[in-house]
Amino acid sequence: MKGGLVDERPRSAPLPLRIACGLFLGGWFLFFSRGVLAVHFSPDDMMNLDNFYWTPGVRRLLYSQFLIWRGYYRPMGGLFYLPVFSIWGLNPAPYHVVLSLVLAANVCLLYRLARVLGANERAAFLVALVACYHAGLANLYYNTAFVYDALCGGFYLAALVYYCGIRAGGQALAARQMGIFAALVVCALNSKEMALTLPGVLLAYEFLYHPKTWRGALRPVAIAAVLTLLDLYGKIFGHDALTGMEGYRPVFTWRRFLDYQKTFLGDAAFWHAGAAGLIVFWILLSYLAWRPGARTLLRFAWAMLLLTPLPIAFLPGKSQACLYIPTLALALFAAAIAADLARAMARILTREPLFRRLRQPLLAAALSAAVIFYWGRENLHRQQVLVKPVMAALGSQTWQVIEQMRALDPHVRPHSHVVFLNDPFTEWDMLFIADLWFHDRSVTVHLQRLNPIPIGDVARAAAVFDYRDGKLILVR
Repeated sequence: MKGGLVDERPRSAPLPLRIACGLFLGGWFLFFSRGVLAVHFSPDDMMNLDNFYWTPGVRRLLYSQFLIWRGYYRPMGGLFYLPVFSIWGLNPAPYHVVLSLVLAANVCLLYRLARVLGANERAAFLVALVACYHAGLANLYYNTAFVYDALCGGFYLAALVYYCGIRAGGQALAARQMGIFAALVVCALNSKEMALTLPGVLLAYEFLYHPKTWRGALRPVAIAAVLTLLDLYGKIFGHDALTGMEGYRPVFTWRRFLDYQKTFLGDAAFWHAGAAGLIVFWILLSYLAWRPGARTLLRFAWAMLLLTPLPIAFLPGKSQACLYIPTLALALFAAAIAADLARAMARILTREPLFRRLRQPLLAAALSAAVIFYWGRENLHRQQVLVKPVMAALGSQTWQVIEQMRALDPHVRPHSHVVFLNDPFTEWDMLFIADLWFHDRSVTVHLQRLNPIPIGDVARAAAVFDYRDGKLILVR
């Protein structure tokens, strides 16, 4: 690469080998995702679909993609929910199919990013394997309410692949290319708040990969920074300011930061460490990244791992799918180290009498296969023991009510009022489900638990429901 102290661009493996690796990754992805089609909606799905997208309508969804300073709630998510809902309604399986397709595309993008950043085929394959399924991020794969993380991760990776791919050739982005890049940044910002770190990661890339020319390539980074500031303004002061919602008010304390780091290591690295373990972790990563002669890829992954958690590091209880992008940064780092270790150990083993007749690439491949076997076994064990029971129980109450509505099959005229005297939920879930069932914005749904209306109005309602002995009943 021009203008910087970077690794030589690694050569591609033979086409048959790349095809075989691609088929293996596809099989691995399908194997670990094979149960998601049987998973129900989560309660948050009903809230997301009805409250944020269906009730406000298609028109607002479309213009909210551009008015990022208004702070509309993750408008890119509406482009996932509404098209699927308009075709398949309240059938959860198509939502899972689309989510899985997004995650599969992300695997390809991560592989490409690793290659653009200088990883060899083995390291790129390993990091893609991690992205196919990671038990520490389990709800990312089966809970469609976390589609925001999948979408944000996809557009985040796409922006990096596009930008770094152009800069890797020693070129600056032309006007048309900056337009495409800006669109990817906006899509990432409209997906989830994790995209707020993109300008910082881009600066780290320029500084590390193009140390002599980085100042001359700041226009697209500046554009990304301006877009990010506009989006941040919306998140704090906008129409649907995210900081006004429970769970999204940061507390900037050392304790909160340590809690995040412990959660991250537990989910992303399967390591439940204390304060001493955190110190060891960061000392080791920092040494490996910044020792003389270290790969530029390691330094970039280190910077990405440091920057990408900032939007959630001071928020409570962010785990699993919320750690998607930081975990991908750790995977980039770990895959590069694992590939280098496999090659180094193979070189040592070829000097031993027992392995002297074996070729070094074959030994390195065997060692990599051992790593893959261990990773697969660990993920399979965690999926069977920890994840599948949660998948089976997810949204069971929501699904029972949807099925009971389907069995009752109620219909009302436009501009009608519908009343639920009782329902099985504690919050507004019944309202969301009923809105989506009747699929008519002119129909008004009342929950007597939360927004009671006079008895006379109940008598005049077009439909009245009650909930008795675990069953939804159409009173009239």
